[in-house]
Amino acid sequence: MAVLMSSPGSSRVIMGLSVAAIAIALAAIFVTTSSIQEETDEEESEYAPQTRDIYLFTMVDEHIDDDALEIPPDQFSHDSIIANEGDTIKIHFYNLEPVESQEHHTFTINDPSYKIHEDINAGESTVIEFKATESGIFDYVCTYHQPTMRGQLVVLNMNYY
Repeated sequence: MAVLMSSPGSSRVIMGLSVAAIAIALAAIFVTTSSIQEETDEEESEYAPQTRDIYLFTMVDEHIDDDALEIPPDQFSHDSIIANEGDTIKIHFYNLEPVESQEHHTFTINDPSYKIHEDINAGESTVIEFKATESGIFDYVCTYHQPTMRGQLVVLNMNYY
């Protein structure tokens, strides 16, 4: 039976080869990670704006005692709308109040970037369509039912992310 004996010189060679193999593996990982990041950056920069159909309804929170609290129980069905800069936002706005109530609701954004004001009577609906040209957070409200009937339009800047 032959016994392999290692000399101090062969240990250094093996150690050197091990260090070289680790260095090559790390370099390969770095190159792969860099190319994946470049591909991801290219995909993100090629965002194609979309049309965002939002269905927004009026609703009443039966748990709010408007007489005791002195605030209206009215709310929007969504308290936020999220889109990307460049998207077309198409809000299908429905006033679900009974027709006989003749209770109006509005969808209003007072910010100069999106100056929108749509007023609809009970039982009516409308479509509000606009392009998301400015990124940021913009409040929308019903002017008749404050402070409870409100939400936020969040427009993300696609060049930032």
